[in-house]
Amino acid sequence: MVADMRNSPILRKPVWAASCGLARRACTMAAAGAVALALAGCGALAPNTFQSETYSENTAKRVFEDAYDHIQERYIEPVAIAPLALNGMRGLLATQEGPGLRLNDQAETIAVMTHGNTLAQFQRPGTHDAEGWAEVTAGVVQSASTAEPKMAALSAEEIYQTVLNGVVELLDPFSRYASARDAEQQRAAREGFDGIGISIRTENGETHVIKVMLGTPAAASGLLTGDLITHVDGQPLAGLEPNDVVERLRGPVGSEVVLGVLRGDPPRPVQVQLRRAHVVPATVEARMDGNLAIFRISSFNRTTSDDLEQEYARLAQKPIHGIIIDLRGNPGGLLDQAVLAADLFLDRGIVISTFGRHPAASSIFTADARQIAEGVPMVLLINGRSASAAELMAAALQDRGRATVIGTTTHGKGSVQNLARLPNGGELLITWSRMHAPSGYILDRLGVLPSICTANPAALESTAAVSASLDNYAVSAARWHRYDHVDPPLAEALRTACPASMEQPDSDIALAKRLLHDPTLYQQAVRPVLESAAAHALTGRGTS
Repeated sequence: MVADMRNSPILRKPVWAASCGLARRACTMAAAGAVALALAGCGALAPNTFQSETYSENTAKRVFEDAYDHIQERYIEPVAIAPLALNGMRGLLATQEGPGLRLNDQAETIAVMTHGNTLAQFQRPGTHDAEGWAEVTAGVVQSASTAEPKMAALSAEEIYQTVLNGVVELLDPFSRYASARDAEQQRAAREGFDGIGISIRTENGETHVIKVMLGTPAAASGLLTGDLITHVDGQPLAGLEPNDVVERLRGPVGSEVVLGVLRGDPPRPVQVQLRRAHVVPATVEARMDGNLAIFRISSFNRTTSDDLEQEYARLAQKPIHGIIIDLRGNPGGLLDQAVLAADLFLDRGIVISTFGRHPAASSIFTADARQIAEGVPMVLLINGRSASAAELMAAALQDRGRATVIGTTTHGKGSVQNLARLPNGGELLITWSRMHAPSGYILDRLGVLPSICTANPAALESTAAVSASLDNYAVSAARWHRYDHVDPPLAEALRTACPASMEQPDSDIALAKRLLHDPTLYQQAVRPVLESAAAHALTGRGTS
């Protein structure tokens, strides 16, 4: 999960176990930084253009130094730079065919060798010397490039990607590097983009419209799902890579673009004229099913909580007797938006807490007094693909007794990533804190245990069977809520109580409806967990 503090009014104290009542849209705290808890000072902001593909030793040194500094200062656990940098360099040299290039790591020197000969030798920096290891990394790349034509042919981005992939692979599964191009796409998903509002699929050199987003220029112009886009402003798209097609379609807000489209069967040519706008992908879909409001949240971007509140207000024009929120397949997103989404349905107490090594990584997020849908029964749906921010929301509402949870155990990605924008425009995301549910248990590697496990839906056909499943949950939950330190083997053993499934069966929705139409069974399913463990965290529990 990425925590966004740049565009959100939610701020938090950069101190140990800071407590912050959200008050929905204001919290008078010191700002912690920019996107993703990409805190201010975690790397200079780069423009949304891709830097030169030509490798420069000076630029590389700045890229590696920013990356190494960021890891050393903000990673969740103390980490030595030396083994990370060495792994990154070895990974790059390993891309060369044959046994030619290798790294000779000695007590006092680092040498680049080729066929037994020394190409270059460097003084070995101290284990924690980020600047020194950045100089060595850039120097190793430069000297290797002079000896191997294949190395010299690599673009700067290919070099950064290979080295930094080797660096982060020694950290954890959720720390990662995104190239300048990938980083721009990921920012677009989180924050929106300037374009026309479609999703496309490019295959066999053809660009097909697979989704037209509501409320966008594409929708207003009559562009349709299934249209084949052949030209942009008279320029053919045939044969272009997907990223190149996206770049052609995007442009400044207010600028005009003319699309050449083939539509129908047999296909007929159509011209569609649009004016680009800032588009934030919709992440909330809402509908009524009888007197039940059903919401599907696909991810958490910068408008998710507002969209959820607005969609609820739209549906609430008619009486709502129950709410289903479908978080299955939701990979997560922005921390602040998940907190705000959960806070919509809570009127007090802890939403989530985060703990890490850096002082600003540790905070307690609390709900304000205002809530929507007060007293309306609520069910959340989860599965093995529900991760990060989705797990936050499910854990908060389940622990607080505001909702019951149906499905299978979630992914177990209960950590927050801190983002640094690097000088080349790429982004480095590293794990800097772990999430704790209101009751205190750690979500990382463990996930959220559903109140009713649907791993075997056939066993839940009767009310008695559902009641028995709830009794089983009570036993498993007692062990689950004692998970207060990272222990992967224990987490794996606990998760067997309800094995994660990637499926999204209709039977989950049907069971949620049954529960909401049976007040007695619903009350049995909603079991708040005392917040004593989370309160204990305020007394100074260390890094988790």
